[in-house]
Amino acid sequence: MRTIRSPLDPDRRLLGGRLYLGSVLWACGQFALGALLIRVELYVHQPNSEPAVLYATLTAICLLVMVRRTRPGAALLAGFAVLAVDVWFGPSSGALLSFGDLLYAACALGSRRTMWTAAGGIALLSAVALAVLGWLMFFSPGGTGLVGFLQGVGLFTLVFVAPLITGLTVREHRERAELLRRQAEQQVRLAELDRANAIAEERGRVARELHDVIANHLSAVAVQSTAALSRRDLDPELTRRVLEVVRDNSVQGLEEMRRMIGVLRAGGGEPDPTAPRLSETDLLVRTAREAGLRVETEVRGTPRALPAQVEAAAYRVVQEALTNALRYAHPARAAVAVEYPPAPGAAPDRLVVQVDNPVTGEPGEWRDDNGAGVGLVGMRERAVLLGGEFSAGPVGEETWRVRVELPCGEGKTGGRAAEQDGTDREAEAGR
Repeated sequence: MRTIRSPLDPDRRLLGGRLYLGSVLWACGQFALGALLIRVELYVHQPNSEPAVLYATLTAICLLVMVRRTRPGAALLAGFAVLAVDVWFGPSSGALLSFGDLLYAACALGSRRTMWTAAGGIALLSAVALAVLGWLMFFSPGGTGLVGFLQGVGLFTLVFVAPLITGLTVREHRERAELLRRQAEQQVRLAELDRANAIAEERGRVARELHDVIANHLSAVAVQSTAALSRRDLDPELTRRVLEVVRDNSVQGLEEMRRMIGVLRAGGGEPDPTAPRLSETDLLVRTAREAGLRVETEVRGTPRALPAQVEAAAYRVVQEALTNALRYAHPARAAVAVEYPPAPGAAPDRLVVQVDNPVTGEPGEWRDDNGAGVGLVGMRERAVLLGGEFSAGPVGEETWRVRVELPCGEGKTGGRAAEQDGTDREAEAGR
């Protein structure tokens, strides 16, 4: 993923190594200005003032300016020592200005420890300087009183306090910009995750629909074709019934495929108005019976209109369960029970669909080489997406049961994850 760099990034170097091209040019400019000020004797004259020493201290503090970005703490600490020498022999204006630059760099570019150390040192220096300046201006011979004291305070603020406050302000803006940059990167990552999740969910939905539309009808066609081919004495009537079943399942599969393709092409998030309804399960039962499965149906409660997604999920569960029964049931029979919820708003407001079929052999043998486990996975996903419960597995010694409970109330068909027992997951490998 592409990293967003901040334009205020202090590590963006223009010259390799420990130096920056900008820092070198800036230090040369400060040295030229400081040398000019010393040349015009713009420094405090004392009996021990030596211009050569002032040039030396100016050179030293300008060298520290070159590394103020890479070593702000060390540069400031060394700058204090150089400034002390300069003050003893002067002080000079150029050295004071360059030290203010070191102080700014320590607060703006240094670590938090360096920043707090510099702020604490300036606070202590301020207290000492005010006390000494007050004694010199008010109590020493030759003191200028309040005017001199205010002038001294202004000079101290310009040299020490102003760079400190400026550095802290710039640091705050830089940290805020860095925080916004990280938030932007996080939002980009979240958007990518949302996109990946949306793609995965859409792929899962399309996979479920493809399985329901194609696999179930083709399974009936395969069962009938296999049964017909296994018989040596094919009479015309049996052949006609087999071909009718193959034709009906092929036509139904094509119709549902066209409907699904139309919905996918239309796009949008509106529910599919042509989604299968629970009342259409009679067609599934009739098709299963034509394929040779003896199906018994039972409806409990009063049939009524339910949310479209609930009825579509129930329809697909019955469709998949009957297809599995057609492939695995021995003898070939199944029982479908649909229990409608009571009046809207009454508890429990849940639709219950249950399909039982007999099986023989050990549970580990209830499988087929053609079974990919997609059917049970799709039924479970449909139930979980609607906030329902799903179970599939052996009941007793010779019965396989598929049971799903779907909430029908308004606002209850959400994506609540339902925990399933280990028997269901083991069954997916063979069904």
